Amino acid sequence: MTASKRQTILIADDTAVNRSMLSDILSDDYDILEACDGVEALNILRRREGSIALLLLDIVMPNMDGFDVLTHLHRNHWSDDVPVIVISAETSPAYIRKGFELGVVDYVNRPFDPEVVLQRVRNTIALFAKQNLLKDLIAEQVQEREKTNTLMVDILSTVVEFRNGESGLHVARIRIITEILLEAMKSRFPDYNLTPSKIALISNAAALHDIGKIAIPEEILNKPGRLTEEEFEVMKTHAAIGDEMLEGLHFGKNEALVTCAREICRWHHERWDGRGYPDGLAGEEIPVAAQVVALADVYDALVSERVYKSAFSHETAVAMIENGECGAFNPDLMRCFLEEADHLRDMVALRSDRSLELFDVGKLSREVMERSEPGLADRTVLLLERERAKFKFTASYFDGVLFDYDIESDTVVFSGRGCERFGYAEIVVGASAREFLPDTAKAIGVLARVSENSSPTSPVFEAQVDLPLADGTLLCCNVACLVVWAEDGDTLHKLGVVGRIVAVEGAAA
Repeated sequence: MTASKRQTILIADDTAVNRSMLSDILSDDYDILEACDGVEALNILRRREGSIALLLLDIVMPNMDGFDVLTHLHRNHWSDDVPVIVISAETSPAYIRKGFELGVVDYVNRPFDPEVVLQRVRNTIALFAKQNLLKDLIAEQVQEREKTNTLMVDILSTVVEFRNGESGLHVARIRIITEILLEAMKSRFPDYNLTPSKIALISNAAALHDIGKIAIPEEILNKPGRLTEEEFEVMKTHAAIGDEMLEGLHFGKNEALVTCAREICRWHHERWDGRGYPDGLAGEEIPVAAQVVALADVYDALVSERVYKSAFSHETAVAMIENGECGAFNPDLMRCFLEEADHLRDMVALRSDRSLELFDVGKLSREVMERSEPGLADRTVLLLERERAKFKFTASYFDGVLFDYDIESDTVVFSGRGCERFGYAEIVVGASAREFLPDTAKAIGVLARVSENSSPTSPVFEAQVDLPLADGTLLCCNVACLVVWAEDGDTLHKLGVVGRIVAVEGAAA
């Protein structure tokens, strides 16, 4: 049985004797770090983010006193992650009250009893650990509920897509485009109060924007040519029908997701100048969720092939929207759309082009083994799929990204929790032609060429590079690779590259 990892306590006090006394009391059970003033304490907390279990803080210190440290921790929400006990000779009620107002969890007067200090430290760390565990459990429950909600939305929206004869990616792209535009509005126009949770809610609800099309006759819905005026009037009813369908739910009609989806269903064809339908709303009468989904829907309709039209290029679609050929939109939203247009095009292609990126690995393994002896083939496929399942399960607990690049098929498989953060699909075909890793390693496929100096006796390649996240910001990461070699007769050749991507400790996105 292995010993549990020792926790680390930071002692911030300008008096060396005080630090030494506290260190002597606690060092048998904890690792100790020391700071002689508030500035040094904050620097240590910043460098060792996530690894400090408790801060013991004096109030009267030079350069930055204890209250300044507490103010900084409180303002930046660091006190949510690091509990603070004040140990001070200051016994004024005003001092103590101010400390608690700034997030202190306990206050110990000096001179102190060593046993009391030790017990209070143990109790605080244990209590904080239980609180964090409870928060994690609640977060997991919320996440599971959100996953279930998202799954149900995906199932329902996919049914609508199937009946509409669309590509099967329309809903996925609408969600991506909506999220990108909302993030752009959040950063440029704070008055819209677009919080991360609101953006996630609207992006999920956007998937239901065309649910009312279930009630439209198929001969109108999938008519190859132009609709007559009468047929168009019938088509337009899908907006109100979608709203009415959600209003008629027996359960959950008051849930935030349903309320938001109703707004989007009914008003995603309204226009800023009041010339949309079904209610002729204008300007700010149109909820922002419906405004954004309206623009996302128009853009995706233009760049997609439909039964009644060919796909326009990205550039043509942007020009048509900018020139007002598709109706009027909120000027703030249009500014975000035009400024994010190139990024939007790239992210939509990266995160939704499944025709280029995804295939069934299980099916592929069976096809490869078809020519083997029957018993051997079945057993080999079983073992392959078992190893894949084990690896995928293990990788799901890894916060970074794991990748496995096969040179012969030019295919890379991504796994790990970080995939969504970086915007990586699970499987990418034609990897050498697509840029994933900039600077030192331009693409996953290029890693094999970058590491030409490697050999069977020295197969490891490692680099520190700035990698783009899904939102376009750069994050400093360590990329470690192992070049896999195989012997073919008298020659050696590379089979591929496996490795991992992790953020450099302390790097901020």
